[in-house]
Amino acid sequence: MKHLDNLTIHRFRGLRDLTLQDLGQINILVGGNNSGKTSVLEAISTYCRPLDPLEWLNTSWRREIKYSRKPRLEALKWLFPQNKEEEQLDFYQMETHVSGNGKFLVRESRAIYQEFEGVELSEDDESQSSDDLGFDNTLRGAEIELKAIISDSPNELSEFFEIWENERLTNRRIRSDAMLSVDTVTPFSHRIEQSQVGLLSEAIFQRFKPEVIKLLQVMDSGIIDLVILSHGGNRSSLYIDHKQVGISPLSSFGDGVRRLLFIALTLTKVRGGVLLIDEIETAIHTEALRSSFAWIVQWCKQMNVQLFATTHSLETVDAMLDASDLETDLVLYRLEKRELETKAVRIERERLQRLREDLGLEVRV
Repeated sequence: MKHLDNLTIHRFRGLRDLTLQDLGQINILVGGNNSGKTSVLEAISTYCRPLDPLEWLNTSWRREIKYSRKPRLEALKWLFPQNKEEEQLDFYQMETHVSGNGKFLVRESRAIYQEFEGVELSEDDESQSSDDLGFDNTLRGAEIELKAIISDSPNELSEFFEIWENERLTNRRIRSDAMLSVDTVTPFSHRIEQSQVGLLSEAIFQRFKPEVIKLLQVMDSGIIDLVILSHGGNRSSLYIDHKQVGISPLSSFGDGVRRLLFIALTLTKVRGGVLLIDEIETAIHTEALRSSFAWIVQWCKQMNVQLFATTHSLETVDAMLDASDLETDLVLYRLEKRELETKAVRIERERLQRLREDLGLEVRV
């Protein structure tokens, strides 16, 4: 039994009643533009941590450009299904719903989003009425109720939190039996260098750094080592020891090296859980696809990590087939949008190999 064996996304963003049956350990999502591939990853991310407010907020924010001034409340709202009737209401309300089964105990995840307006009072304002404070003090907010049903509990678990348009949410303790280790690699997350310092530290503690270096050498055979250094009393940064150029900051290397490093370190972080990679081929040269994918598949197996990855590239599908052996539990899902529904066509590894290698057929659309 895998962490997730079957998953149905009843309502999430623009997805309706999408079922992914008989999931593999390695799952590739393909489909046309706006078919919902990234939304599937987001639905899985929240399903794995259904009662964690920060997971919902982080998931909603991953599509936003770094340093965007868009309120987090606005980004969160768009995780929920939108329709014209609700948009005409003064205060928007909608619900997401995902269900599934597998080794992970959560069977259903629901989130209810309800907007409201209110007045945020400081200590100096507490003695004043909202009328005295004036219209400019009125803020928009939302109450989110998170619900989960787990297989060994007779009761539905729930968590409430409020968020205002100008507020950041702090983390809170949540029930560990409603959590599965999960993380997402976006097409641009490898450019946030500071987050990789802590990830590399964890990989070093797990004695995994030599394997990470082997992956980087797929892109650049001159890479010798990874080190964390603090130069001139500044905060610690990541450096690469290279045969030709010596010790150089990670930022001086190309996106391909930085991307593979982030994937490898994130894989270490989610050992025994789920890894989500959006546009897995991003920044990786076509000649390095097979070798890098072989490394990823190997360590997903050894670390018991279930992988979900999206791609637009037929070369990526072929490289993933080449990188896996007949024992690899690999499944491709082609998403097809049909009016208000999205359907998934499941193609297991053996059939996928016949379609591509024997017949040379297109499998993405």
